[in-house]
Amino acid sequence: MGMKLLPLALAWLAGFGFSSLARSAEEPSGAAEPGVWHEHAVELDYMGFTSTYSCDGLRSKLELLLHQLKARADAKVDTYGCERGYGVPSRFPHAKLTFATLKPLDAAAAPSATAAAPVAATVSGSWQAVALEPQRPFELQVGDCELIEQFRDKVLPAFATRAAQIRTQCVPHQDMGGPFSLRLQVFAPSAPAASK
Repeated sequence: MGMKLLPLALAWLAGFGFSSLARSAEEPSGAAEPGVWHEHAVELDYMGFTSTYSCDGLRSKLELLLHQLKARADAKVDTYGCERGYGVPSRFPHAKLTFATLKPLDAAAAPSATAAAPVAATVSGSWQAVALEPQRPFELQVGDCELIEQFRDKVLPAFATRAAQIRTQCVPHQDMGGPFSLRLQVFAPSAPAASK
């Protein structure tokens, strides 16, 4: 009887070990390390088949995404191209995002002590888990899938990320299912980001 249970016990232990490894790969490192803010200016021309946004609506969605990904608190989103007026959805609204992201300090790339240019002040940062899915946070909806795709391609590269698991399955004119999921770790301030 004991010999029959041995394979089951080994299988259980192996499964436990693999699941533990998978969980540890997804868990962020809590260790603080120095980082430096990097400034970015990104243009985004929204083009979608399923959802349209007013300029205010597009601005609020983009501000939400920047906040979720731990951009510095002084991030700014300007929108225009809504020729039909305030609060009216536009087919092709345009946004300019001005924001700063924290990146780990690369000692090899840091200026030497004799450099004439001032060295940017370092900030304590750590790798933090972020998840973006419909209703996570609540303001994100299934219909935001095409915006998430464009944000992924145009804006996300400005952030220091790792262990990214990104899935988008946007189907034009379909507002159903679970079309997007972004799970990743982003390097962000250990304490809430403050404005300059």
